[in-house]
Amino acid sequence: MSNNYDKPLFLEQANNSLTERGSDHSLPAYGIPEDDKPRGGGVLSKILIAILAIATSGLGYYTYSLNKDRQITENELTTQKKQVMSDLELLRDSYDKVVIENKDVKEDLLQARNKIDQYIDSLQNMKVSISSLARFKSQAFALAKERDLLIRKNDSLMRANSAIKKDLDSMSVKLDLASAKVDSLARQTNQLKKVVETGSALQISKLIAEAVKGSKNKTTDRGRAADKLKICFTVGANKIAKSGSRYFYIQVTNPSGNILGSNESFSAGEEKVNYSIATHFIYDNKSVDICDFIAKVGKEFEKGAYKITVYDDKLNQVGTTDLLLK
Repeated sequence: MSNNYDKPLFLEQANNSLTERGSDHSLPAYGIPEDDKPRGGGVLSKILIAILAIATSGLGYYTYSLNKDRQITENELTTQKKQVMSDLELLRDSYDKVVIENKDVKEDLLQARNKIDQYIDSLQNMKVSISSLARFKSQAFALAKERDLLIRKNDSLMRANSAIKKDLDSMSVKLDLASAKVDSLARQTNQLKKVVETGSALQISKLIAEAVKGSKNKTTDRGRAADKLKICFTVGANKIAKSGSRYFYIQVTNPSGNILGSNESFSAGEEKVNYSIATHFIYDNKSVDICDFIAKVGKEFEKGAYKITVYDDKLNQVGTTDLLLK
């Protein structure tokens, strides 16, 4: 039989009460409060778990922020790339306008436009970074300054060319007027020259052709009796005609169409004449009487009509007459 007095009374009552409340509502040990129990490894685990939770949350937030920043940066780079592309295309369009408006555009402008095309192609085909985009922005800015300089230079040249063209047009008009005046003067000179030539040409009168015989040159109308043909005429006075040694050319054609006398030729310009005799005389701008003779060839002069024509030294026909022999 056990000794129940050795057990404390309040422990037994406490155990009975614990049994009634259930095992999950255990009371603290006698004399030791629940809050004063030592925590040991449980507290450390909770701290580590809390730290890991905070670290995981921070890492997730950092990763999210990093991805978000990267996306923002890529979007910003894409936007700026489009802006640089737009700026380059506007530059190219401005060059195209200058090239279209000016056919004689400077080679510098064409080279600059081709350079912009190369930059546009490079920018389209590359994945831009901050450094490359900054480089392209710098190049676009430099190209814009170069464009302004070249266009100002081209405009200056165009204005200079326009001024030169106006001067040339003015000079051309003056030259045309001067040329027209010279042509007019030349025509007047030619007309005056023709007038002078016409006015200075020697004229003849009293052209007579006859057959003669004997030493006294008696006139006859019979070919059998004649020894020679005598042609006489008077050269009129002309104050503006050339004076000095002059020649006239007499052509005598018999009834058969043959030229009598020497039958030599003389040319003046494009004209050419076969003549019977060249009559030489000295002219001093006064009228002068001239006679010359053509001897017969064979036994007698042929019966029929003879034609006599006189030419001056420019082969202008100055007189003609006929002679009929029986």
